[in-house]
Amino acid sequence: MARDKVSAQCRSHFISTSLFMLAAGVSSAMAQTPADSIDGRTEALNAILPNYIDWQTAAMSGKLRMKKLPVSPSVRIFMRRNETISISVRASLLGEVGRIDIEGDTLLAVNKMKRVYCKESLAGIKYDYPDIIGDIQSLLLGRAVALQSGELSEANADFFDFRSLPADSIHSEAAWSLTFPRGRSDEDEFGYEYRINSIGQTEKLTLELSTSDHELALALDYTYLDKGFDLDISFTRDFNKKFDALIEFNDIDWEANAPSPVSLNSRFTRVGIKQFISSF
Repeated sequence: MARDKVSAQCRSHFISTSLFMLAAGVSSAMAQTPADSIDGRTEALNAILPNYIDWQTAAMSGKLRMKKLPVSPSVRIFMRRNETISISVRASLLGEVGRIDIEGDTLLAVNKMKRVYCKESLAGIKYDYPDIIGDIQSLLLGRAVALQSGELSEANADFFDFRSLPADSIHSEAAWSLTFPRGRSDEDEFGYEYRINSIGQTEKLTLELSTSDHELALALDYTYLDKGFDLDISFTRDFNKKFDALIEFNDIDWEANAPSPVSLNSRFTRVGIKQFISSF
């Protein structure tokens, strides 16, 4: 029973984080105005862009650590560029206990412990935001993204405000700040900021979204090691922390094989998304 509760918590948190990314992307309002004079832009791009190697498939494996969990389940994320994201959660002695698959226009979430699944169309979201899969992949890889314009490049750099940071910045040890959308003010409903270190790696992403009902914030902190990196995720709703986790990733496998499809038989019951979430 304890293992069931732990596994359910893990899957719930991953689903909540993934859906928040989707909602934040769809709710964004972009102010795409040409740049005139931008502090640190050339130096920043020269440091950042060489890190963005081309890829077709990638897999990231690691351990999920949370204060409230007595164990650390394994997580494996497989990605096919711009097409597929598969998140598998495995528990010791139990094997795979949950899966989230985003493939094309479909999201499939499976709770293997309760033998229920949810299958939802993403056609509406992708109509408004066709590049959402690629942008989520870039976030997982620690790459800067201009929403609805793809990964940071020379072509879309004008959508950001670039700012050089002093070496003794009280906020971080980053060398540059990239803020989106360009010219963002405190009155804007949506915006985010990247902090980039001196060798072009993303240190931190801070995203804020205001709606008529809620204030949402997502913070991703990246810590780079000799092999792999740590990703610290913090999600806040109405100024109260709702989710906080650390994923310790190993080196990225850039020629990964896709996982086997989830096997659903007559013992699994399809439910709506609200009932699926309540199953935890």
